[in-house]
Amino acid sequence: MKRNRITNVIIVVLVIAAVYQTGELWLEGTTGHNFFRAVKESISATDEAAESNALLATRYAVGDGASNFSVYYPDKVGSSDMLEKANDVLQEILAENIGESTELEKADWKEMLQNKCIVMQYDFMINMDDYLAGMRSLKNGQDLESFDYITIVPARRTGEESKAYFVNSQTNDCVVYRAMKSKSAPILFEALQAQPEGEMVYISTGQKTSSAVLRRNLFLPQWAELPYHYDTLQQVPAFEQEGAVSRMLLENTAERFFRNFSVDWSQRDENGNFVFSDSSVVLRYNPGNRMLEYYNYENYGSDGPKTALLDGYQISCNFMTNDASLQTDVYLADIGGSGNEMVYYFDYAVNGLPVYLSESIQQEIGMKHAIEVTVSNNSVKKYRRYAVNYQASEAKDAKLDVQFIDALDSANRLYQETVEQREIADVKNIALGYFADRTEGIRLQWFVNLYDRIFLIETDSTLPEQTAVTETEPETVINASTNS
Repeated sequence: MKRNRITNVIIVVLVIAAVYQTGELWLEGTTGHNFFRAVKESISATDEAAESNALLATRYAVGDGASNFSVYYPDKVGSSDMLEKANDVLQEILAENIGESTELEKADWKEMLQNKCIVMQYDFMINMDDYLAGMRSLKNGQDLESFDYITIVPARRTGEESKAYFVNSQTNDCVVYRAMKSKSAPILFEALQAQPEGEMVYISTGQKTSSAVLRRNLFLPQWAELPYHYDTLQQVPAFEQEGAVSRMLLENTAERFFRNFSVDWSQRDENGNFVFSDSSVVLRYNPGNRMLEYYNYENYGSDGPKTALLDGYQISCNFMTNDASLQTDVYLADIGGSGNEMVYYFDYAVNGLPVYLSESIQQEIGMKHAIEVTVSNNSVKKYRRYAVNYQASEAKDAKLDVQFIDALDSANRLYQETVEQREIADVKNIALGYFADRTEGIRLQWFVNLYDRIFLIETDSTLPEQTAVTETEPETVINASTNS
């Protein structure tokens, strides 16, 4: 009889916890969807043993220790198997360094890249203290104010040394955390095998010098033989069939943004927008510019706690899984925000290469990036997405015969002709990506960042030379602890 009473109590506790978990995670999400973790955190939100997932990268490079590199973008919403393995190792390295001091030193890329390693790259600067705030209360590395690279060099065996380098490419300063007890390091070590995609291989600008030659891109693609033939992309509107909006597709996505969805809540406003709403949530789709917008008015308070940088990233990624129409990979492009809000910006990626929206599309949708997720009070307050997907043609119907060094020469000349006569001593970035406009057959372009200008350079030498120039904004450091 006593055993039955105990069993009943346990069942009741589990049911209550399950209901609580469902309410918390259905839409806004927490930093993870683990049942027992949610119960634990609800009991003690300040438990120092609670873990945070590491902030995943804009992109990451895998080095096999033999000067071969592959560069990837996350293959799911905010994640990939390789990054998850790397995050496990990083957590263990940081945990072993609690209470230990670290010293500022100069980054030696030649030393880092000669080993099997994974290099997580960010297209923005991250405040060091803010990043480490969720890492088991680790507070070291204050001398390094911000960083944009994390390089993990895992040990081959448990008991050997693993390292994690946090690097600021502007100053080439870094701090290094070392650990001997990482159980996950051998798993990552075995997984780090560069796998070049077809004829495209990557070289590192850090192999020839100890510093980062190109601050925003240590790894550049090149080809042994040209021309290189590749797939163009097609833009596919997420909610359209045969040129018209499909109510079925729209409703299938809309229902996942509401706890109790009803088509009776839908209407079309005076501007022709499709609107779904209940007492707290509004979901709107504008077929003119293909913008999907979500607002949760319950989360609009300004007096709640500020969301931690890493937690907000995980909340954003969890939330995007509600968008059933999102079929293209995305990557973290930037972070902003003020007060108690954090805004996470995402862009699309296809075939391991980024998709950059043209300036005309950016102006039309009122965003510089494809997706914006605003997090407040540990919940999603606003979600805005350019609701299209990008599909590869699978026809190898375009060619590339311009290497990055030739693209740099062209950008240098264009800078002298269109901006000013000046010796180019600051090449921030050279990137290869798809230039997405509302055209058929979206092709690859070189994007060369010289000082405060980005030049678009054709990858096909038989096409007319681009003269498009985009001004960049001043670089800022993402510091969630002082954005108020």
